[in-house]
Amino acid sequence: MTNHIEFVQDWFAEVESTPGRLRQVAFRRGEKLFAMVRPVVTNQGQAPSANLKLADGTTALHIPLSRFSITGNLAWGA
Repeated sequence: MTNHIEFVQDWFAEVESTPGRLRQVAFRRGEKLFAMVRPVVTNQGQAPSANLKLADGTTALHIPLSRFSITGNLAWGA
């Protein structure tokens, strides 16, 4: 399920466009976008971060849950 999210703090994230290809992207406070939120799981359990699969097919890695809020849900392609 796709979520409508809004960043509540400025954040620089590693974004993966293809496996192994990373670039840094700035997400600004108040920026809104659609993404699939995938919690990061470690050996100790669930970490307080998530990978965001963005609508353009890229993935923002290890975004702290405190940096964004979910403002709504939407099915892909709707």
